[in-house]
Amino acid sequence: MKKHFDYIVVGGGISGCVLGYTLMKYGASVLLYDLPKENKSSAVAAGLWNPVVLKRMKKVWMADEMMAELHTVYPDMERWTASEFFDPIAIRRVFHNAGEQNTWMELCDSPAFSPYLEDSISALPEGVVGKFESGRMKGTGRLNVLGFIEAVHTALRKEENLCEERFDWNAVVRDSEGVDYKDVRAHAVISCEGAQMALTEESLAQDGFSPVKGEVIRVKLDKALENECIHQKHFMLSEGNNEVTVGATYAWDGFDKGPTQEKKQELEEHVSKVWKGSSKTLDHKCGVRPATKDRRPLVGPHSLAHTWIFGGMGSRAVLMAPYLAKVLVEHFMYGTDLLKECLPNRFS
Repeated sequence: MKKHFDYIVVGGGISGCVLGYTLMKYGASVLLYDLPKENKSSAVAAGLWNPVVLKRMKKVWMADEMMAELHTVYPDMERWTASEFFDPIAIRRVFHNAGEQNTWMELCDSPAFSPYLEDSISALPEGVVGKFESGRMKGTGRLNVLGFIEAVHTALRKEENLCEERFDWNAVVRDSEGVDYKDVRAHAVISCEGAQMALTEESLAQDGFSPVKGEVIRVKLDKALENECIHQKHFMLSEGNNEVTVGATYAWDGFDKGPTQEKKQELEEHVSKVWKGSSKTLDHKCGVRPATKDRRPLVGPHSLAHTWIFGGMGSRAVLMAPYLAKVLVEHFMYGTDLLKECLPNRFS
């Protein structure tokens, strides 16, 4: 006998977990497929959210809408899972010259930026090296990504809404009313596989991805860094116990090579330049960001019937997923418009 669900969600990283929760919040039944320990960007993501591109001091696309939804969805998910993973912390931008400092103060007077920038210049924290001072963001923070994913998977597992096996796209049978997959019947199947869609033949094929490899290191400092994130080319994120995560690098190849000595050295040299004391590398990891060619997510129908895409958020899945999930789910439920900038067929 077939098991009936409204939606099959494939991929249990950040985007899949948020989408699955949002579908259920709106009353839909969901079966999430995820293969444990699969190489995904979520497994090594720092989990930071920030509405401003600090390098260019430009707001992220649709930042206001995304920030508002984020601050509702993740606390709701904490209550649903009886877990804690949502951690509002400041992100501190270290200025490289006087011009950057002046730009910061000018933007503090802008209604578009004032909700996110502290309107003062502050000294660098003890131990941090820099020629100029710094500015702190407001409303920023980090999601404990591994804790978040585990909490969501545990909640889904209890209700038999999680299937921990590789999803076989070749086994999907489509008809006029929906899809069959093995012993499951659903209205539609949604891919949240991220960069795997571009890197593996086992995933659903979709044009438009431009994966970016990123590497991070975990470092033990000789003294504690206060609970915030220091942004100075790379980020340095306090993890407690005198440890920090430092990253991330960028590469557009070498996806199957794992962590590289070259990028490890780049990050260790960065730490030696921005930290006064001693440091020791404890761990070194890599992941692949599911970026797209035009830096816009992929949210909408696939060319195959009853098949949808929800991904392509690059390094901003924590920020973008709650709002984009709401857009997609309200399209399913109420027929509201999707975002034209995100439709997958723009790459056809």
